Amino acid sequence: MKTIAYNGRVIAPGTAPETGYVAAADGIIEKVGTGDPPETPGAEMIDARGGWIAPGLVDIHTHGFGGHWGFFKADELLDMASALPARGVTAFVPTTVSLPHPAVLGAVKAVKSAMASQAENASEAPAGARVLGVNIEGPYINPAKGGAHIPSAIRPAPEKEVEEILSEAGPALLMMTLAPEIAGGMELIDKLVAAGVLPVVGHSDATAAQTHEAARRGATHFTHLFNAVRAFHQREPGCAFAALADPAMTVELILDGKHVHIDAAKIAFALKSADRMALVTDSIHAAGMPDGEYDVWGFKVNVKDGVCAIPNGTMAGSVLTLDVAVKNAVELLGAAPEEAFRMASLTPARIIGRAGALGSLQPGKAADIAVFDEAFNCAATIISGRIVHRAE
Repeated sequence: MKTIAYNGRVIAPGTAPETGYVAAADGIIEKVGTGDPPETPGAEMIDARGGWIAPGLVDIHTHGFGGHWGFFKADELLDMASALPARGVTAFVPTTVSLPHPAVLGAVKAVKSAMASQAENASEAPAGARVLGVNIEGPYINPAKGGAHIPSAIRPAPEKEVEEILSEAGPALLMMTLAPEIAGGMELIDKLVAAGVLPVVGHSDATAAQTHEAARRGATHFTHLFNAVRAFHQREPGCAFAALADPAMTVELILDGKHVHIDAAKIAFALKSADRMALVTDSIHAAGMPDGEYDVWGFKVNVKDGVCAIPNGTMAGSVLTLDVAVKNAVELLGAAPEEAFRMASLTPARIIGRAGALGSLQPGKAADIAVFDEAFNCAATIISGRIVHRAE
């Protein structure tokens, strides 16, 4: 089976975008070329009409989309996976929040079940974006920086709980957000590193020194930069600015124009570049849905004009989608299109150790391709060489 996306500016590593094509065969990228594609009888053809032919987008921090949660039930997670390709997303990491321990284990089981279902049906036409693993955000965070997390669920990291999570998840656990300054925080980082899990600094009141120590131990990633963390002071810059200053650390950015002032986003981009900053959504199930009131892990959230907030005004995730984040990176941040797409594909794939197979248009990689029009609206999405979405 062959699929060819053509007549678009190709986002390929190491080169400026040129009009060309990407040809896939049997689920793998076969060739990336300039100009017109060779005649290939029987191939499915997608005309990009002068837009963009980009790697499929990879969201490593999302709680839900399209009315579906990404961590409660396997069926709901698979429904979410089916909805995401309409936004150019071909792979994602479902992300939890601070929950009671049995619910954390339940979320891990749901993600593993969804992954197993996708693997079992891999020979058939893909039903949706790839579920790559689980991202556990909390509950081992600082209660003073809990944001909209359930206060009663935030707690220290009991050794037995952590061992049970690691045992249940196995290689499916990719990331865990924690506050390194809490009791046992540094030891938790050591335990995660030993288990092959990426420790992530977030929801933290850590000092700069504590953050650098966490990075030295292996916590080399920072969740939703600037949000729910210690504020900057010139004599104590805190964890966010320490992450920006530390060359070992990568960072996430929720680029919806609501969570982070554009000047702060520009500072982060200037210091980290597209290679060390990942665009994420932090989206809840209300993303892609109308404004209104939604139930979010047990309390009410009002969604209006692109902001999700609980009654006290605290933001509770977002309704951002990754295609819009790419557009915002170009229009608000001043990133070149190839930089914007890289922050939503190759960089997040590299952060979670999947860049060998995903995140860029190169021969031999998985044929996960997203076609966008000139205004960065998703026109078509290909997963494993098969068309799973076409805009009407």
